[in-house]
Amino acid sequence: MQTYLLLFVAMAAIFYLLILRPQQRAKKAKAEMAQALEIGSDVLTVGGIYGSVAELRADDFDLEIAPGVVMRMDRRAIATVIRDTSDDDVEDDDDDDADMDEDAAELTDGSDTAADEQAAADDDGDVETAKS
Repeated sequence: MQTYLLLFVAMAAIFYLLILRPQQRAKKAKAEMAQALEIGSDVLTVGGIYGSVAELRADDFDLEIAPGVVMRMDRRAIATVIRDTSDDDVEDDDDDDADMDEDAAELTDGSDTAADEQAAADDDGDVETAKS
């Protein structure tokens, strides 16, 4: 009997740690994000609409999605607040792009593809192809 009770308690603890606790943390973080919203913040809604906060009220806000186009949205509709990119971040992204280009050049410079090998074999006459 004690074994079943111990097993039940262990399952309840695992359920709490793996399911309930992370959900509570996510809900709290989302509520804090919605309350920390400011006028002028760029946001992405759960519907995939990007815009800038034009006016804030207790439970909702006005989202400007284009010049002169304003939508009234519920605060719970915010998926994320988009952070401003500074000049330093843009420079870092450019450096990353250059590194990727160099890596791609290294991969293509020293390796033959299967098509190149097939073309070389065809030129040598080693492989015969059927012509229609």
